[in-house]
Amino acid sequence: MKSIEPTFFNLVRGHGLIAMLAPLLISTSTTYMITNEIYILNFFLACIVGFSLHISMNVYNDIYDTKQGSDTLESSKNLFSGGSAYLITYPNLEQKMFFIARTGIILAFFGILGLLFVSDSELWPIFIFIFITATFLSKYYTASPIKFAYRGLGEIVVWFGFGPLAVLLGAAAQGIVIHPLIFAIMPLTGISTLIFSLSGEMVDRPYDIKAGKNGLVIRIGVKKSIVIVLLLHILLILNIAIISTLIENKGWYLFLFLMPYFLLLPKTFSFLLKGVDDRVNLVKGAKFNFTTFVVFSMMSIIGFITLAYIQ
Repeated sequence: MKSIEPTFFNLVRGHGLIAMLAPLLISTSTTYMITNEIYILNFFLACIVGFSLHISMNVYNDIYDTKQGSDTLESSKNLFSGGSAYLITYPNLEQKMFFIARTGIILAFFGILGLLFVSDSELWPIFIFIFITATFLSKYYTASPIKFAYRGLGEIVVWFGFGPLAVLLGAAAQGIVIHPLIFAIMPLTGISTLIFSLSGEMVDRPYDIKAGKNGLVIRIGVKKSIVIVLLLHILLILNIAIISTLIENKGWYLFLFLMPYFLLLPKTFSFLLKGVDDRVNLVKGAKFNFTTFVVFSMMSIIGFITLAYIQ
């Protein structure tokens, strides 16, 4: 039987695009708390920029990880870690994937042009900085000659790209950059995405070692990486606490919305800790950690939108 080629959703890793949705919606909701105004067109343009570059990053990552041996048919069996390795099964897709990645950059460029047109001129350098930086990181996260992820800098790129840079895009699109609350939310989504990324690295470790992809998990081992993930979860909760103190009156509501996330944490770590010596449980832990990431992202979005509405 002839195999069916992957859909566009699969090619762009659509299940992970929530990593860009969260910072854009959270930053936009936060600016609404500050100004009681929202510019729908600006938000739409920010989404074009953010999602287009995220898709470019995902597709470039798949291409170059496969070419460099990190993504294999074996590693791609786990949806919740590395790439798809589609190019191994469907080598004819290479040009299509390059087209998608490059089109994403072009769409982001036009999105930035739109933001320049509708925004005050003092914000132009920020939008230009966002586009140049995000475009560079989206390709060279795994592409030669930079290969951030292969040189032990991938975790920094993930945190920065899905935290401060994505939040800055959403906030600047609404005309707000310098504000304590904006600075407070900048680390939040970067930390949550990094937590998801690290659990994937744990599962991909055997394949990354062969490919020379020297992520944090390879450098310090699975056991210490689980401790790092635990610390990042604690840091995430502390970040939420700081944000809640900066939101007048009802900031503590955030903790109520995030109760499902808190309830999932013990089971997540139960799987991960068992996975130190048992790969089956490690894969289960990565899958459950992805669920925790999705729950955190969705409940954070709902929480911030609700707080913006009732402020």
